[in-house]
Amino acid sequence: MSVEPTRLSGHIIDLEPLSWNHLDDLTIAAKYDDVWTYLDEPTPQTEEPVAALISEAISEQEQGLRLPFAIIARETKKAIGSISYIDIQRKHYAVELGWAWVTPSHWRTGAAREAAYLLIEHAFEVLGAIRVAFKTDSRNIRSQRAISGLGATKEGVFRNHRILRDGHIRHSVYYSIIREEWPSVRQAVRSRQSAYTATQDAH
Repeated sequence: MSVEPTRLSGHIIDLEPLSWNHLDDLTIAAKYDDVWTYLDEPTPQTEEPVAALISEAISEQEQGLRLPFAIIARETKKAIGSISYIDIQRKHYAVELGWAWVTPSHWRTGAAREAAYLLIEHAFEVLGAIRVAFKTDSRNIRSQRAISGLGATKEGVFRNHRILRDGHIRHSVYYSIIREEWPSVRQAVRSRQSAYTATQDAH
């Protein structure tokens, strides 16, 4: 499975390979505490910590460990968040979606859902993946609802999975979509997206 940088286009957002060109936009987008509650990073209030996050992502990409993207709002052409392929298992044709966040002003707009859908679609239809996985903090109910809304199946909970920087012992909830489920998941997500778009157009 060859996982290479690419650009993906949606209705309300585009995905671009994460680069230093996104630093200014992401510095503005990332400065909200709510974004980082469950990402185990302090809220980056200045350019320096955002630059460190971009540097880490690019370094992991060069090592073949991660493929990071900037989420671009089509209306403004500004980066509003980021999402990545992580835990890339080329031999087993599997990837995980992680490091996903969107600035609060774009919550409940469909931006995060479309970003995830584009990467799921790319994984199954271009990369030939047989599994796309997700995990989230057991306390993050909003994220769990969003993942379920994509049609993913809850697999279980990794108890005492990680110790976070504040000392909290995190349980991680795991989900997945497998190749055999993808056609029905694709149809369901597209139907919901069409209904959502029609509702927005009506307003």
